[in-house]
Amino acid sequence: MKKISCALLVFCLITCTLLDAQNQGCDGSRYKNDVFSTVTKTTVVYAPTVGHLGGAMELSMDVYEPVGDAIAQRPVVILAHGGSFIFGDRSMMQRWCELLAKKGYVAATISYRLFPFLVLGFPDSTAIFDTAVKAVGDMRAAVRYFREDAATGNQFHADPDHIFIGGYSAGAVAALHCSYLDLNDDIPAFLQTLIANNGGLEGVSGTASNKTYASTSKAIVNMSGGLYRNFWINPTEVPIVSIHGTADETVPYTSGLAAGIAYLEGSARLHTRSNEINLWNSLHPVPGGGHTNIYDNAVYQPHIDTFWVNATSLLESLTCSAVATQEPSAWESDWSVSPNPSTGNAVQLHFPKDISAVDVVLTNVLGQVVFQQKSFFENSSIPVSGLKKGAYLIQLKSPEFPSRKFEAKYLMVD
Repeated sequence: MKKISCALLVFCLITCTLLDAQNQGCDGSRYKNDVFSTVTKTTVVYAPTVGHLGGAMELSMDVYEPVGDAIAQRPVVILAHGGSFIFGDRSMMQRWCELLAKKGYVAATISYRLFPFLVLGFPDSTAIFDTAVKAVGDMRAAVRYFREDAATGNQFHADPDHIFIGGYSAGAVAALHCSYLDLNDDIPAFLQTLIANNGGLEGVSGTASNKTYASTSKAIVNMSGGLYRNFWINPTEVPIVSIHGTADETVPYTSGLAAGIAYLEGSARLHTRSNEINLWNSLHPVPGGGHTNIYDNAVYQPHIDTFWVNATSLLESLTCSAVATQEPSAWESDWSVSPNPSTGNAVQLHFPKDISAVDVVLTNVLGQVVFQQKSFFENSSIPVSGLKKGAYLIQLKSPEFPSRKFEAKYLMVD
């Protein structure tokens, strides 16, 4: 028998390692497209904790899974609802959990401790920050819950190496601080006190066994959230994908008082900071959009669709890439289509000068390909005269630079 060369042995070891790092469901479609038609919901208690008034309480979550799934381990997305840390409940995130479960994820919407304004009155900024710190601890307990479940009863077949967190409004604020706030940051004295009073960054929520597991996550899904200081984001942090209305008066798009109570730096500032430190991130701004109407008003649906394409593309890439040996690059948004909206016969694409040509795919809202062309050059035209009125998704790939990722964008045909 011939001896295997050292080079071949190293190659085999590396290949096996990369294959082991990949989730079993990675087939190029799952985690990005709808591969299941129905989902199921299970409600569980994920953590005992202590309320604002000192009493014992339990926190629950609704967990959504695809029906008929045979994969042994699935990536998990944990979402938290909005409501200024005062109002709201976990059912507010049901539609996003169902959206994710149909793509093959385990998706959970959590309850977390809210400020008891009926007893204590309307909170000041310190009370809101205290409640936000509590919510961060609750989210960490939820992450640990899935890791403990994977190691013990395995009820949800969660992949403990691929857990993502996020939310809307206050829920996004909690997720951002859960990921980006650590004790090495420049933390003001009042916030250090609040963190210490709430059991440190890990918080007090969870059982003794729950607290033996890690609370780290691999990415953030940020829907109209903000962070107290954007310089808390460092080059080694996890990626972030965001959507935010530019006219948001509740959580400012740039910076200001959130809900008129506490200062936050919004998604635009977080995007700028992430770009400065070359952190993989994506921001979909909604021009003129507010805080809630971009999610509820049908006129903004193309923006929501684009955001979820970006979000699930990020999560799928992190789940299915051998990220230990492949550093992800930032998604590029500096390309455009014009005119947009289109009322004519054709539109043109404009992309970075160092890109000579791209591969283009245009799909309708049903995911059907209506135009596809390889080696599409700058200022070449896409015919649209035969298309029905509505929204179409444009996706680009660069054959020259396959590692470069381009944000998907929508074309409106009137």
